[in-house]
Amino acid sequence: AVPAGGFVAAASLLSASSLHAHADDSAPADGQVPEGTPDESDTAAQESPIVAALRAQMASLGAELEALRAHAAEVASEDAQARRLQQAVQAQEEEDSLKMLRLLQQQEKVWEAVAAERLGDQAKALAAEHAEAVLQLRSELDAAHEAALSQALDEASADFEARLEVLRQNERQAHEATRQAESASRLEQLAALHEAVESFDRAYAFDAEYKRRSHGVHALAAALFSLDELLAGRSDAPLADHLASLRSAAPEDPVVTAALSSLPPTVTKADVPPPTLAQLQHRFETVSSQARVAAYVPAGTGIFGQVVGALISALAFKEVGLVEGDDAASVVARAEHYVKAERIHDALAELDTLRGLPRTVAQDWMDAAYGRCALEQARSLLRAHATTLACALA
Repeated sequence: AVPAGGFVAAASLLSASSLHAHADDSAPADGQVPEGTPDESDTAAQESPIVAALRAQMASLGAELEALRAHAAEVASEDAQARRLQQAVQAQEEEDSLKMLRLLQQQEKVWEAVAAERLGDQAKALAAEHAEAVLQLRSELDAAHEAALSQALDEASADFEARLEVLRQNERQAHEATRQAESASRLEQLAALHEAVESFDRAYAFDAEYKRRSHGVHALAAALFSLDELLAGRSDAPLADHLASLRSAAPEDPVVTAALSSLPPTVTKADVPPPTLAQLQHRFETVSSQARVAAYVPAGTGIFGQVVGALISALAFKEVGLVEGDDAASVVARAEHYVKAERIHDALAELDTLRGLPRTVAQDWMDAAYGRCALEQARSLLRAHATTLACALA
């Protein structure tokens, strides 16, 4: 029988022995160095103190583990406690094996890091040498290229200067010939241009005169249209404004000046617009009645005669139409007929034969009618003149 303390010591020895055996199995054969691993001297230098201590402990525990195995084999059949010990030893052995494997993996990573660091240093050194070589080669190429380029530039400059001199001589000769030809051509062009400018000047003067006359004709027509609106009663502007428009439309036209000068001062200086035809007809109704009364008033009778004339006019038969006779009533009757027929000129011719009080009664209406007739005559003359000017422009 093995005491309990002996089982614990045996388990410890067995664990150490399994670690040593696992490490020996994973190690390479004698005299062989694995590919991609450092040599023995580098490995010994790189091993940590922990790994060296583990190797020493495994070496010391190897013999003890073998003895323990032999002893465990002898007592395996004695009792169940031995079997349990064997199972514990196996479990401990597996656990130790895993620990040893982890340690070896850590050591392998350390080796890989060392190798990568060394390879990195070598790569940096090679890259520095390569960069230096590239710079040297580039400087040599730049120098050679600059020399070749300078030589080619000198040769090209010399050739260019020679060709340029030939071209200059040819150009001077051609320029002299061209200058002479251009001088002759320019003289011809100047003569043609002078003739064209004179033609254009004449055309421009004609066009300006045509536009001036056309503008004058249009302005005169517009002023005449404005005068028509005034005579028709569709404008409230003073007559002086319309006459001023006519004068400004043709300030140098003798026909317009003569037509406007023929108007009587009572018309041109009036403050109110001339009466329309309808207004003259309406006013003549009152004037004709008053003129009939005046025709029957005895001379020098005063107010009494006015009353007598009114009574006689009211009792007497009112003559209408183109009646015969030279008395005032007959004249007024014919004038009234002409006014209703819009024949103001004929009515004025009849009223112009009146004398005395009937003439005095009709004088205001006659003055207004004379003014309108004068304006109509001037308008007709100016319209005909404007038509003549427009035809002359066409």
